[in-house]
Amino acid sequence: MFYKSHFGTILTTVLSMFMGVVMACFIIFLNHLPFNWVNLFELTAEISLIVFVFSLFIPYNAWGDWFAGLFHLKEGSLAFKLVQGIIPSVVLNSANTFICTAASIFYNEAIPKAARMSAYLDGCKKAWLPCFVVSYIASFAAVWLGSKVAEKYVK
Repeated sequence: MFYKSHFGTILTTVLSMFMGVVMACFIIFLNHLPFNWVNLFELTAEISLIVFVFSLFIPYNAWGDWFAGLFHLKEGSLAFKLVQGIIPSVVLNSANTFICTAASIFYNEAIPKAARMSAYLDGCKKAWLPCFVVSYIASFAAVWLGSKVAEKYVK
């Protein structure tokens, strides 16, 4: 496996793939797209890549720890995890919403060029909050699954 000895990289890889599938399914549902392999694969690949790259270069977990620390929550508690998870979800969801919406609108020849920016802003506004809620909830399952896989392979 890719970087098999690195717990964090395995966790990030599993998290990226899991979030890609979950968010792709939700976006297909949200935008009333046909549920087919092309849409599922394109969205999954796009979201997985965005999550993976952003996870490698942006310390959003440290920012989440800092944010949860503002409320003087005990590290490891459920409340700490719930508050800590807000920042990573905001960062990753914003990146996914802005990049995926741009890709689907600015490269769509069916949308007139003059209407693309308006469609982009409307699409971002429509998708951000529901996608945030889904990504926030799904991130807990993704981190749990990624941790289990990483524990299995890192010795």
